[in-house]
Amino acid sequence: MKYRTVQKQINIKDNNCKLVLNLIRDNQENNISRAGIAKITKMSATSITRITDYLMNLGLVRQAEAVATGTVGRNGFQLQVVPDALLTAGISIDSDYVDVCLLDFDDEIISTERRELDRRPYAPEEILMTAKELFLNACKKAGVDSKLVKSIGISCIGNVDYQTGKVFFAPQFQWLNVELGKMANDIFEQPVFVDNDMKASLVGLSHRHKDIAHEDVTYLSVGMGVGSAVMYGGVLVRGSNNASGEVGHIIVQPGGRRCDCGQRGCIQTYLTKVSWIEQCQEEGNYVENIFQIYESFAREEEWAIKFVERQADHLALLIRNLVYMYNTEYILVGGAIIYDFPELFKLVEGKVEELLHVNLYSDLHLMRVPEKDNSVVGAAFMAQEIYMEKVLFKDAGV
Repeated sequence: MKYRTVQKQINIKDNNCKLVLNLIRDNQENNISRAGIAKITKMSATSITRITDYLMNLGLVRQAEAVATGTVGRNGFQLQVVPDALLTAGISIDSDYVDVCLLDFDDEIISTERRELDRRPYAPEEILMTAKELFLNACKKAGVDSKLVKSIGISCIGNVDYQTGKVFFAPQFQWLNVELGKMANDIFEQPVFVDNDMKASLVGLSHRHKDIAHEDVTYLSVGMGVGSAVMYGGVLVRGSNNASGEVGHIIVQPGGRRCDCGQRGCIQTYLTKVSWIEQCQEEGNYVENIFQIYESFAREEEWAIKFVERQADHLALLIRNLVYMYNTEYILVGGAIIYDFPELFKLVEGKVEELLHVNLYSDLHLMRVPEKDNSVVGAAFMAQEIYMEKVLFKDAGV
């Protein structure tokens, strides 16, 4: 039996540092001062001064112009983050591409690179060497010395051990028990952290959309695969094997279509780009790419309307199941199909309402994700957060 341990004093200090730093980062446009932070956190002015001085000594925060405090006495000084204080990189390994981005400490993406992949198995070393080439290109494009990038986050498809970087399985590449984290550390010669792509995507979304950063959220992606991630109060739900949210392998039709996981009838054999093309061809509608399906639907061709309606039924049923499984206030639906074909989401919205009790639907915020590159951005944010926790705040003496 596992028991929770008592928080050590150093952990409390670390958390206070992160709390104050996040307040400064989230209030760049609100002229936040030490007095403002003390008012929000209920911490003493002495403690806030000690923490902000520590953050300035680390080079993460700087003092800007004086701002009115609204009280009698001297005005306070606005605190700002230093954009180039901490540069991190994000790498997204998907079945059809490798993405790279560079992130500064002001949460700005300063450079990106992408390489499309062929539909074939890839050796892990081949993928990582491609990623390193893209990383160096991104640094060159931004005019940044690659050695100044403090940490690299990798989001990868499949079941991943986020603590060691081991990929237990990624069937799209035919990977099994691959020590991706160790390989990446050797190839990049920099601290590298690896996590599942869906969890990275949700982290990316929570940073981009501050209003959901501390809420109960389910992210569902429909594209090359089907997957989800969940957080409660801004904290990721991982499960015992970091497999929480692997909804793509929920069997919806026993004995149905063959899945690359070895089973039949998984939801991702019906709701992915490749499976859409295969299903159309099996039904005698010989499309070569998924955009032909979108175009046929737009032209109101009968076969396309029936096909898309059926896929909308599948997706609505999956969302209904997510509501009952996780019961989060927000369900964000994204991925390549949703991004390229918003008409599918419009169909699904009405169908979900019919499948839920009134109280569950009325409290639900079902939203389409407008961005496409959340996993690579999330990987960069993960690298940033882990680096601060494991390196910068490791011996916080405040």
